[in-house]
Amino acid sequence: MDSALVAAVIGTVGGGLATGGAAWLRARAHLRTAARLIYAELTRDSAAVAYFRQTGHWVAPTLSRAAWDSHGAVLARRRDGRSFETVHRGYEALELVPFIADDTLAPEVRERWLADEARRIAAAIEKIGAIAQVSGKQIQTWTRRLEGGRLADSHALPLAASGVVSLPLLERLTGDLALELVYEGPGVVLREGSLVILPGVEQVAQYVVFDAAGGESFDHDHLRVARYSGQPPTGDAAVDEAYDGLIAVSTFMSEVLGRDSITGTNGPLVAVVHHDIGYNNAYWNGQYIVLGDGDEEIFGRFTQCPEVIASEVWPGVPEISVITFQGETGALSISIRDVFASLTKQHTLGQTVDEADWVLGAGLLMPSLNGVGLRSLKAPGTAYDNEVLGKDPQPDHMQNYVHTERDNGGVHINGGIPNRAFYLVAAALGGKAWERAGRIWWDALTSGEVGQNPHFADWARLTAQAAVGRYGERSEEHRAVLSAWDAVGVPIGTNDD
Repeated sequence: MDSALVAAVIGTVGGGLATGGAAWLRARAHLRTAARLIYAELTRDSAAVAYFRQTGHWVAPTLSRAAWDSHGAVLARRRDGRSFETVHRGYEALELVPFIADDTLAPEVRERWLADEARRIAAAIEKIGAIAQVSGKQIQTWTRRLEGGRLADSHALPLAASGVVSLPLLERLTGDLALELVYEGPGVVLREGSLVILPGVEQVAQYVVFDAAGGESFDHDHLRVARYSGQPPTGDAAVDEAYDGLIAVSTFMSEVLGRDSITGTNGPLVAVVHHDIGYNNAYWNGQYIVLGDGDEEIFGRFTQCPEVIASEVWPGVPEISVITFQGETGALSISIRDVFASLTKQHTLGQTVDEADWVLGAGLLMPSLNGVGLRSLKAPGTAYDNEVLGKDPQPDHMQNYVHTERDNGGVHINGGIPNRAFYLVAAALGGKAWERAGRIWWDALTSGEVGQNPHFADWARLTAQAAVGRYGERSEEHRAVLSAWDAVGVPIGTNDD
């Protein structure tokens, strides 16, 4: 059915639905969006509970209920009030757990109460997850983390009651790495997130690449260590590209930005290659990066693009991991990742602003498709245009901002606006983009003012402040930042915004 026929059918049928059906669909979509935000907060906050049940240590900050306060009313309007009550009880349980975690209770009493509250939280996650249309497997993963575990002896004091360890890090600690990604091979053991070098192997393994051999599982029966620090190239292109990509990210982080650890932990950077058959994606699961081989019809190997590897490792950076992955804030998160991923590639190749291609996923699309990659920082909206993928939907100006409920509110679409702003700053300053433009973006990210819900205007303000802080008021760098944001239609926000 061609697009004209589809439009005609939609127009004919849509006329009869405009007053009733369309409103019903909008209400359902609004409910689902609210449910997804509440689900995200429930699972994030319950990571602290799961961690406490496993270790006996309470290290989480005060649990928030921002998503519930903002969107609970939408859930309350459902005809079935049981959903509202179940989720509300889950939030009450989250608020009660810190008091139960206090070390004044006897261990057996504490565990009994904790188990009851954990069941209430799990029920809330199941209920809201179903409304949000989260996969049953994902819901099961979260509720399983709340099912019990090993509580430390009663004398085990909390590590930091005020919350030194962030909730995203707790999510990593209560993840499935200890259960699933376990492998013992020649010279190396990876268990519970820690790499152990066996006797006779002197190198410290900072990088490990696993080979899934076309399987979908991440357990020790389906993975083998393909390469780790100090080993020579294997001849397997995907393995060696992934290994080099991990080194490139780490090198850029340490040499350019001065940070030794990307994720804030001492564990190795880990990648899994040859995941599934013809897998057309790459992602960071909170513990390691998974890289598909592509189907050789649309995409080739994802490992061939160092900027793709970098982009999927950067979500582990603590300052990025706390940003809400929804709407404009989520688009900003993607943009920051894209910027530093592109800079990682440019740094590795020693490219200047003019020499760089500014494309994320350059060469990833098969030659038969019209396109240069997944996204263009230099010219958002021009990365591809073909019958298979359609036309690149990224806007390069706020007047073309895409309002949608798909893609978590367009997080992979609207990032083109701040991407373009960064390119304009880099182009105005010239030279090597990581030396001045990149430092401004990094200073803004590490300013301590980003928070969980920054908008484009907030980020514009922070980058302008960073330019002033490093280079001075009305400096060339400051003027380049102001001009770039003006060019993409983003006003410089104020502290009151």
